[in-house]
Amino acid sequence: MPFVWRMQGGMNRRTILILGTLALVLITGVFSLRRLQADREYSSDQFLMDTLISIKVYGRNPETLKKAVAEAYAEMRRIAELADSFPPPGSAAAETSDICRINAQAGKRPVRVDGDTLGMLVLAKKYCELSGGAFDVTVGPLMDLWGFGGKNPQLPPADRIKAALAKVGSKDLVLNQQDGTVFLRRAGMKLDLGAVAKGYATEKALQVLKNHGIEKALIDAGGNIRVLGRNTHDAPWRIGIKDPRKSDAIVAVLQLEDASAVTSADYYRGFEAGGKRYHHILDPRTGYPADHNISVTVVTNDAGLADILSTVFFVLTPDEALELAGKMAGVELVLVSADRRIRHTPSLQGAIQVQPAAGYHYDPQGKMARRIELAPGTKSSFVVDGRVGPSAVEVDGTRVRMVEAPCAAGTCIKQGWIAHPGQTVVCIPGEIMIRIEGAAPLDAVTR
Repeated sequence: MPFVWRMQGGMNRRTILILGTLALVLITGVFSLRRLQADREYSSDQFLMDTLISIKVYGRNPETLKKAVAEAYAEMRRIAELADSFPPPGSAAAETSDICRINAQAGKRPVRVDGDTLGMLVLAKKYCELSGGAFDVTVGPLMDLWGFGGKNPQLPPADRIKAALAKVGSKDLVLNQQDGTVFLRRAGMKLDLGAVAKGYATEKALQVLKNHGIEKALIDAGGNIRVLGRNTHDAPWRIGIKDPRKSDAIVAVLQLEDASAVTSADYYRGFEAGGKRYHHILDPRTGYPADHNISVTVVTNDAGLADILSTVFFVLTPDEALELAGKMAGVELVLVSADRRIRHTPSLQGAIQVQPAAGYHYDPQGKMARRIELAPGTKSSFVVDGRVGPSAVEVDGTRVRMVEAPCAAGTCIKQGWIAHPGQTVVCIPGEIMIRIEGAAPLDAVTR
């Protein structure tokens, strides 16, 4: 959908937010005012899966919120223990880990596993096949060789990489869903769920929150973001995408509602050798770090799928990644390629604000038809020409809406007024988008 035009929020953020809240109360009445006053925030941080996990939930009953978050963490911990591939052999943790038990029996016998372990591996094998082997959870021998699971990673000799590659291949990962067993056919094979487990655990945690009646939440699993509902301003959550070359900056802002955003990037874990930097995202087909992209962010309604696909798309070339993403329903992609071009799937246009710094290249889809300043007390209306005909737009102070469109559906009109920075109204048949821009705080940053 071409980016036809956008509006600029020229007044300060505080005024916009106050007027937006007042408009909401006037439209929806006393019920909305009571709800805004009653909702409380409960947040908690824990260190799990080698990263800091943060969960924020909103609701009326503090005890319910606290219990929901505690159970969400317990579910994440359970998944982490099942998928852990690093406990010392013979330890209690190794006995609890399905992955350790599968690896220990490689080439010997099938291992009965938890349903969630099997579920993760079914997903992993599916996307291994779909990506032509660009993603493969049997990459364990290569990860061990490079040492990315420990404190001293190093560049291995080419002959050892070749030998490790011979032990990689999901064609020899046998999943028996009827019996609930997993088998690695060849001795020396090893599973590594580092690109699967955190996203899968995040999605399971969100389901726990929903089961407790939570309608608004944000889970930040070390930069793997999953949001439920809308943010505290009744607008989409604003999620920043970290600049892969500047730790305190972002390259884009996503607007999410009931969705997940997961980033795979080359800056998270790596080392330098011979004047070259090597990172931890290996191409299972070559045995070396993938080098087509430096950052890839995937948006879907499932954090587990987003986790897998962020690795898939990172390993593929930019063109391959965008082509594959375009064939997947409900999957959006933002990537920064090795030549520092920022690209994304066209259908994400209405939910992203790209903010390229010096050295990056971004060619936005579509063109701007008009920019106006929003200010209290001003009223106006005008017409924007769309693909299927003209559409009428009304501005009332610090809010705006589509009031007339030639498309049959008219869904853009039913969206009503928007007033907050980042909010949009989109007419898909007419290929027209209205977006309010301006300063607004981020809810989280994916990294």
